[in-house]
Amino acid sequence: MEKSPVNSSVSDGGDAQARPARRKKKVMSIVNMWIRRIHLFSGLFMLPWVLLYGFSALLFNHPTYFTDSKTTVQSFQLKPSAIEKMPSATEMAELSIASAGAELDGATIEIAKNANAVFTRQSSGSVEGKDKDTTVVLDMNSGSGYLRFRSKDSPPEKAKSSDDEQPTLEQGIDVDFEMNSKESFQASIASLFAEHDLDESKFRPRGLPAVEFDAVVDGKPVRLRLTNRDSRRRRGSSDDSKKGDKEEAPTFRGKLSLVGANPRDMSVRSFLLRLHTAHGYPVQNNSRWFWAIAVDLMFASMCFWGISGVVMWWQIKRTRKIGFILLAASGIVATWLAIGMHWQLTNG
Repeated sequence: MEKSPVNSSVSDGGDAQARPARRKKKVMSIVNMWIRRIHLFSGLFMLPWVLLYGFSALLFNHPTYFTDSKTTVQSFQLKPSAIEKMPSATEMAELSIASAGAELDGATIEIAKNANAVFTRQSSGSVEGKDKDTTVVLDMNSGSGYLRFRSKDSPPEKAKSSDDEQPTLEQGIDVDFEMNSKESFQASIASLFAEHDLDESKFRPRGLPAVEFDAVVDGKPVRLRLTNRDSRRRRGSSDDSKKGDKEEAPTFRGKLSLVGANPRDMSVRSFLLRLHTAHGYPVQNNSRWFWAIAVDLMFASMCFWGISGVVMWWQIKRTRKIGFILLAASGIVATWLAIGMHWQLTNG
């Protein structure tokens, strides 16, 4: 049975109107699918970094957690008789008010009835022993604290030296050569001082960074490092110094050593904390350079997780109400904490 021309035209018009809506729905479906997939797979890929930053942040916040094998921590609580021997915060506040009052001209100053005087940080000190070093950390408000004992490594036995013994690259060889590295550096950027109206006389260059390079020693390829062993300005002789001769000698004094010959003693805790704070792109494309890429990816991932999470929440209508409440509460708490931390960091 044939369709009437009228019904056919109506059907074509309805399809034409519905076609853009279907196309829009299909595009949104594809976009939502990609958001969910990137959210999921980026989270899986960056999981080691998420765990690292979370766990190492715990170590920063709690310095007594997961100490290395050479370190032991022992908590203590001082007896009331010992606490009484310490100066209290209120006592120090009263003494400071009395001292300041004597210096004020015409103004009065007195301590408040409820002064709420407290020590804002823990006090600490250390004792160096023969076999171990001891650090004392004390909260002077409560008299509680902890002792951190760190055992010392037995110093390696030094070979008996003789006049004929030659220094080695493992130990480091002192090298001196004619070069005024600081003046050379300053001269290379002299145009910047004039360009930006800077006082060149107030420029104080730091020591040059270490130089690493490949070399061949006894027929074997090695990696050497040249470091500046005298970063301070060189003076003349003691006699010249007495005469006021303080000109810098044009000599670079450095130490040449074998890279990797004297590795640092690093515990698991120290390694994790160093990983947490490692940042910036080095000048060499080594593992540290790729770690910097991971840090940037971590930044992008965390921002994307937050934004994509909001997108996915909005798509589920039944969760919008409680989501609004949580977002509002989060915004209020975050703003309050940001204001409070800004005050603490600028005035604390």
